[in-house]
Amino acid sequence: MRRKSKYVVLSLVLCLSMMLFLCGCGEEKSGSTIEEPEITGKYLQEDYSQQLLNDGAETVVGYVTLDKLGEGDYSVHISERQVVASSEYKDGYYIADNNVVKDVTLGAEGRIACQKGKELNVVSADDFIQDHNDGESQLYTVYLMGDSAELILATDPADVETK
Repeated sequence: MRRKSKYVVLSLVLCLSMMLFLCGCGEEKSGSTIEEPEITGKYLQEDYSQQLLNDGAETVVGYVTLDKLGEGDYSVHISERQVVASSEYKDGYYIADNNVVKDVTLGAEGRIACQKGKELNVVSADDFIQDHNDGESQLYTVYLMGDSAELILATDPADVETK
């Protein structure tokens, strides 16, 4: 009987030890090793846009308007434009209409950054509709993944690479 109880105790200690070592003492490990960046205009313009391009996003330059379709659903209307280098213009370029219009949805995690002075400010889709939905006053670079706009970034035409 003594030998049997010894095996039972030894088995329990072994099981408890395995549970403690394999389960990590109940600490939540998921996500604790990656620090999320602060979502700023600069982050969206540099790191996030580059990550989207690395993931296969296509870019379109143009004028943008948004329409709210439902709770959290938005339609993005893009009127494509092209910045054309030309010494005949004071700024050294002009903005040509490509006569192409695209309608896509704003991605579930879609981000928008609008120009305020010299700074890019992150805005919500509702704020964009209220304050920046005026059509042709600001040029945007839109990062598309399929039929979904993942990033809408205010763009200075002088910064667009011309071909």
